[in-house]
Amino acid sequence: MNTDEHRLKNAWGLSVFIGVHLWFPVFAGEIVLPSTALEREAPVAAVYRTARATGKGELRIRWSDALGRVIEDRKMPVELADETDVGFTIDLRRAVAMKNELQAHLSLEGVNKKGAKDHREEDARIGFVARPPYRTWWDYTMVMWQHYPSQSQPALKHLGFNASEWVGRNRNLPDFLLDNDLRWYAENIATDFYSEYHRYYPDRPNHWAFLQAKELYQKDPSSLEAFKRHPSLSDPVWLQKIQDRLVEAARIHSPYRPVFYSLGDESGIADLAAYWDFDFSDQSLAAMREWLKQRYGTLAALNRQWGTDFASWDLVAPMTTNQAMKRTDENYSAWADHKEWMDIAYSRALKMGTDAVRSVDPEAYVGIGGAQMPGWGGYDYYRISRALNAIEPYDIGNNIEIIRSLNPRMAVVTTAFARGPWEKHRVWYELLHGNRGLVVWDEKHEYVNKDGSTGPRGQEAEPYYTELRNGIASLLMASERQADPIAIHYSQSSMRTEWMLAQRPKGEAWVKRSSSSERRDSDFLRLRESFCRLIEDLGLQYNFVAYGQIEQGELLRKGYRVLILPRSASLSEAEAQGIREFVHQGGVLLIDGGQPGVYDEHSRKLDKPQLADLPGTPGAGKVFTLTGDILNYHQNRLAGKEGAAHEMMGKLLGEAGVRPAFAVTDASGRPVVGVETHVFRNGGVTIVALLSNPQLRVDELGPPEFRSNKRFEKPQSVKLTLPAELYAYDLRQAKPLGRKKEWTLALDPYEPAIYAVWPEAASPLRVLAPARLGRGQTGRIGLSLSAGSPAATHLFHVDVVDPSGKPVLYYSGNLLAPRGRAAKPLPLAVNDPAGKWEIRVKDLLSGQTQTSAIEVF
Repeated sequence: MNTDEHRLKNAWGLSVFIGVHLWFPVFAGEIVLPSTALEREAPVAAVYRTARATGKGELRIRWSDALGRVIEDRKMPVELADETDVGFTIDLRRAVAMKNELQAHLSLEGVNKKGAKDHREEDARIGFVARPPYRTWWDYTMVMWQHYPSQSQPALKHLGFNASEWVGRNRNLPDFLLDNDLRWYAENIATDFYSEYHRYYPDRPNHWAFLQAKELYQKDPSSLEAFKRHPSLSDPVWLQKIQDRLVEAARIHSPYRPVFYSLGDESGIADLAAYWDFDFSDQSLAAMREWLKQRYGTLAALNRQWGTDFASWDLVAPMTTNQAMKRTDENYSAWADHKEWMDIAYSRALKMGTDAVRSVDPEAYVGIGGAQMPGWGGYDYYRISRALNAIEPYDIGNNIEIIRSLNPRMAVVTTAFARGPWEKHRVWYELLHGNRGLVVWDEKHEYVNKDGSTGPRGQEAEPYYTELRNGIASLLMASERQADPIAIHYSQSSMRTEWMLAQRPKGEAWVKRSSSSERRDSDFLRLRESFCRLIEDLGLQYNFVAYGQIEQGELLRKGYRVLILPRSASLSEAEAQGIREFVHQGGVLLIDGGQPGVYDEHSRKLDKPQLADLPGTPGAGKVFTLTGDILNYHQNRLAGKEGAAHEMMGKLLGEAGVRPAFAVTDASGRPVVGVETHVFRNGGVTIVALLSNPQLRVDELGPPEFRSNKRFEKPQSVKLTLPAELYAYDLRQAKPLGRKKEWTLALDPYEPAIYAVWPEAASPLRVLAPARLGRGQTGRIGLSLSAGSPAATHLFHVDVVDPSGKPVLYYSGNLLAPRGRAAKPLPLAVNDPAGKWEIRVKDLLSGQTQTSAIEVF
């Protein structure tokens, strides 16, 4: 999304509590805390400090928070003998909001050193932060990007929103965040560095800087000035500047434990994922030469690879695209190594940003927003997945599937721009593909009306937003997504080689290409997407395995049975050896798009393809060259033309022993095209989710017959068959189905069916809560399955309902329960209403519910 960094700086009154500042003027007394940001883990020692005194009296302590709760209001006797400090404790386990205030009033009668009466009536106040308790991102997060006024926040929270955004460079935090107890993500901290060629300008296009570079090239194609990135990602001055800025931002935000820190929005080397010959700046070339020294060892080795004759390292310079296209020996090494270097420079800059933030906030999630498709612009996800631990990507080119394969721990969020049934489908789709949250873009303020009532877009989204926030999403996040033993090769070097082979005949036309050009006409991307949809249509799942992982023996270590090489034109010797060992030990290799390994990892054509000798060993695995129209499968399936490719792939995978453990079939027993099966392991319990699987970007698929999801717009009757007879539970309907081997269901086109299958029936859910509880006291609620559970982690949703029948959101929420057991504190405020309260508990994994009553006095 594009953001206006500048308009936010003055949009709100900024005389608010941040860092160590107090909210109120200093009084005669002083309250001293160990820190202004405290963990909610234990009682904390505090001190009321006055001028030295002798006498007796009383200290009144009042603790309140931004939610209007009075957590404590107590008096304690005081006796001082020529002392200044009165110690007391506050139990931070009773905190439920970030913004808190302590007030103290000292009333003292005594005498001073001269024997005169010393009567004191003095006050002190201090604000402090009770840090959010969750260090790991286990609960589904919903962020409203636009800033609604405070009167709209109750309606937004009712819809499930529990976070907002704030520009990370801003030194001040607005009232609406802290006063409404909203977490946030710190956005656009260094967009001017990471996204210089695509960022918001109030008076010019977002990609203005990129247009300027192109214009500069048109004026003088012989000059390298147009290919010098400003700022260079390798400029030590800028790197230090950005590091210092990120450290400062982390110091401001870390007390509040942000959802994540976003280094930049829609970042990239050039404009998003557009191709350009960046970066020929002096700083970049100097850093590249150091990298080349490490990679090649000697200048002679580099010259042999590049086909050059540089006399010294200081003279080494890569080829531009125009120069590389004119080579007649098909050795593009001097061009391809420069492109690899830019991927490295980008990932190193991201890693620097992550390390800078985590030097202050070690548990922080740090990422980028608006991440692009795999390819140009620095988007080598093998490198990015090791530089960041959070990301908000646009789902293009299977980047979601690649990210989850290469770094399953990556915190991924998606952005919601649209409305309607397909938007609902997309939100479910992204969740089932591993997302942990949602950022909603609502520039027209359609979720909540000005009067605080729910708006049209909010009314539409409320049912599924509520369901997501009430536990089903967090349960899936707590479970381990399963894949079948199918690996798809992820090769950045092959992408580079294939691009050169495709664009070289067009000459300098590459100069006019944009990010959308790279997306719309890339056969390399289309083939990868087709393989994904083809495997999913067979009821199976896969992992992408990157070039570096294959070099390190990942194929054999993880027990893959099938490896797919989609136009893997470039392979390193170590990759080729890893593939040979895989096949020699019985693996099945599926090849599409010509002979693999024709080029090395530097895009230099070899005398002989590296895998020409496979299989090569009697009794070893098999190698198949795929025929038929695999390239267009992702669009053919929309028109019902998937037949030959679908049948061929099903047969090959079946012969390799790869079949779905949970089969989804039609009335004839065939796999159902357009339904994706998601399997999650949770200890001894398995979750199976089915969701229709259309094409997400149908507007880019060519002729009209391929630009529609109509084939998947109606319910489908499908049969789900389990590997054995098991106890089944419908998680969305919260009901047991009994012991089953198979059943037929009508699958909605826009929403999933989600089931849990257990080896034995779930034992009863128990809720233990105190019968009576005084206001200002903390009760403890015990939750468990009476006989334990084979599941590794249950997810309980708890609603705490006050005497008026209204759920109290800050006492309610989701609760992780290892092996089906958990405890929840209920820290009632002094000013909570007396009467009959209810504790309503739902176990998402078995669908059981229980209610317990508490008399509050």
